[in-house]
Amino acid sequence: NNSSLGLVFQQQTMFYGERIYASKFKGMPDFPRVAEGFGLAAVDLDGESDPRAALAAALSARGPVLIHASIATTEQVLPMVPPGAANKDMIGG
Repeated sequence: NNSSLGLVFQQQTMFYGERIYASKFKGMPDFPRVAEGFGLAAVDLDGESDPRAALAAALSARGPVLIHASIATTEQVLPMVPPGAANKDMIGG
């Protein structure tokens, strides 16, 4: 969870002069609670005393598990394809 539409934010930053529009949010849903509302298991790594153990348990669980982990809004998604470019023109790949 990067508290934004990460790839949209990244493109606005890299290709549109940091004109950020409709890609950052003041509030975020509680994704683990939403998952639990649909009957899915969920783990919030941000609140775990041992996130590695919690992640290992989630990955070994039977059935779907929502794994919530916060990352910085500025973390980049790579490789990526610039807007309007072909896949062969990817950045960071």
